[in-house]
Amino acid sequence: MEFGDLKDHLGLQVHLTWRAMRKRLLAGVRRSGERVSRGTYSIPILIGLNPGVSPLELANALNLDASKIAFFLRDLEKGRLITRRRSKADKRVVELYLTHEGQEFAQTAWAKSHELEGPFTAALSEEDREKLIELLTKLRDNLS
Repeated sequence: MEFGDLKDHLGLQVHLTWRAMRKRLLAGVRRSGERVSRGTYSIPILIGLNPGVSPLELANALNLDASKIAFFLRDLEKGRLITRRRSKADKRVVELYLTHEGQEFAQTAWAKSHELEGPFTAALSEEDREKLIELLTKLRDNLS
């Protein structure tokens, strides 16, 4: 397919790369027989790394709308992977914590995410991967 000047279009290249990665990730999930919604892995991992994080802080960190994060949190709460507690410092603020099951899920999710990401990391040298993450972080930080 001829892309012409689009080959230098950053937004398109990021989009095409994301679509290719997502396609590969979904194929890996289908092969494993799991039914995993996007975000199901990263959210418990982030809550585990940041006990007491608020839903708003989590939404901001992941560039998600509050309604989308609420959707994920409801599912995780139904699955007894997280609990919500009122902040002792400010009763208006809800804090998120992993349950024991949530901690186990987060550990499994971390291992599974490394497995699913294997083809992506194998495509780049360690130096290239570090540089790509640095550049993507720089781009994202400048968009916020």
